[in-house]
Amino acid sequence: MMSLLGFSGLFLSLIFSVILIIVYFFENRFYLKKIFYILVFLSFISILISFFSLMCAYIISDFSNYNVFQNSHSSKPLLYKITGTWGNHEGSMLLWLTIMSIYNFIFSFNNTLEQKVKKLAIFFQTLLYICFSLFVIFTSNPFLVNTIQITEGLGLNPILQDPALAIHPPMLYLGYVGFSLVLSLALSGLFLNKINTMWIITTKNWTLFCWSMLTGGIALGSYWAYYELGWGGWWFWDPVENVSLMPWITGLALVHSLMMTKKEQLLKRWIVFLSILCFSLSVFGTFLVRSGILTSVHSFASDSSRGIFILILFLVITSFSFILFIIKSEESDQKLNLLFINKTSALVINNIVMLVACITILLGTIYPIIIEVITNKRISVGEPYFNSTALPILLPGFLLMSIAPALSWQTNKFPKLKNYLFIFIFLSIATLLISFFTNFSIWGFTGVLLSLFIISASLLSLYNNIRRNGFKNIFLLNNSLIAHIGVGVTILGITASSVFQSEYKYSFAIDDANQIKNLTIKLRNINVLEKKNYQELNASFLIHKNNKIISTIKPGKRYYHVSKIITTEAGIYRNLFQDIYIVLGNENNGRWDVRIFLNPLVNFIWLGVILMIFSGLVGMRKK
Repeated sequence: MMSLLGFSGLFLSLIFSVILIIVYFFENRFYLKKIFYILVFLSFISILISFFSLMCAYIISDFSNYNVFQNSHSSKPLLYKITGTWGNHEGSMLLWLTIMSIYNFIFSFNNTLEQKVKKLAIFFQTLLYICFSLFVIFTSNPFLVNTIQITEGLGLNPILQDPALAIHPPMLYLGYVGFSLVLSLALSGLFLNKINTMWIITTKNWTLFCWSMLTGGIALGSYWAYYELGWGGWWFWDPVENVSLMPWITGLALVHSLMMTKKEQLLKRWIVFLSILCFSLSVFGTFLVRSGILTSVHSFASDSSRGIFILILFLVITSFSFILFIIKSEESDQKLNLLFINKTSALVINNIVMLVACITILLGTIYPIIIEVITNKRISVGEPYFNSTALPILLPGFLLMSIAPALSWQTNKFPKLKNYLFIFIFLSIATLLISFFTNFSIWGFTGVLLSLFIISASLLSLYNNIRRNGFKNIFLLNNSLIAHIGVGVTILGITASSVFQSEYKYSFAIDDANQIKNLTIKLRNINVLEKKNYQELNASFLIHKNNKIISTIKPGKRYYHVSKIITTEAGIYRNLFQDIYIVLGNENNGRWDVRIFLNPLVNFIWLGVILMIFSGLVGMRKK
């Protein structure tokens, strides 16, 4: 019943979308004007019925549905039955369609754009929706029915049974898929030559929201990897991590360009180019994840037919968009207001840096695939490549970020330059001295200096703004500075947790204790616990500092009965300035192998991300 209802909703949503495309060409007829928006609503309601039908099938354990049978089990907790809806290829693509339709429906209430621009944007968004609907129906139908009676399912991948994974995919898709509306807005404005002030404000707001959601989604994924995978890190330059990072970097360039376009109208073409690139990279990333051509813990599917379908979609969408971009873009005799050092120059350089970094990451991601196709040999491009190429490229952009808010649009004057120079010189000397008397690292020195300068320069600019404007609308007027502070805090966390991380390996028996700096770590006991859908082996470590117990950490292992998979569960004592991270290994003659990580300032990463998301959402209120 649920499968029939779900597929009917999916099919009806497609039909309503096709009718909307037809109605668009006859919109001048009076009786069709209201029908256009009614069709948007009907398509939206239909796909919601489809999505929640699949979710309901998971909740009631309807194993007559093949997708539920493949990815669920009656003993799973309710939360993971719900998240199982999108914890697989077919369900995640249905979520993709649902989010596309949600954006289209909400955008239909926009009252700031001209009706022609608004309707054409809905038209393009609906065309994209139809393309992905056909993909789901013909290659990834989540409503296939088992031909025999099934009483139990195969279960969800254990590493996906986690609260963070309940939020991570929807938030990631709100950004990833949301760039489809940014593309639709770009194409409509370009086609009608209506890239005016209201178009810029509308596009900026949607871009900020999508970028903020993508930021949150990526951060949640890295946080999940940090505490769930038990390897002590939070980013591995995994190919699937890379394909989410590329539209994030491009979106960051787009956000800054939209801010600049208010002052420099010549950059309209650049805005459209970046808008096309954002969603094109999202679709290309989807192709890599779901084609089976790369190996990743995040990969959803390995069906080559699906990969070919998405590749065709990518080529069609990208080709059409760029052809329209080339045909409809108008030449302008207006000169860009570039001076030796002003806001426009800084933002243009920042855009170029971001784009070069994006291309570098793209090359590192697809190069192994190209080599494998040509030579039939698999090579690995990993952390050393990205750390030695992408990171140095991004450094100038981050440095400019720290001083850009203090620059002028019209002149090359740098107000209170000496204050920024004093801060930079002081921080350079202090960081150099600290680095010299500790374990010196060029990356550590550079990262700490850069992050502290970004934070200090942004705080100085914030102070100057408050002196001029007071505390009224402090967040709204200074949201970009708050975002830059967030970037600085995140860079500080990344640097400290990566460069200055300490790892220790010990063998513990019950009641054994080991000393690490001023910490004493003692294994108190080992317990075996029976949970609803898994068995957990749980170790209890007492953490003493200066002869006082500061925490009990409980790392362990879980054995999932249905999937017969063992997962590692890290135990973490979280502190703002340092995490104590313990991973339980194998047992040998009554002694347990244990890995202990001291991760300084790792929580600064997510604190900075929260500041960035907050500033992005606040920035949507700016006119």
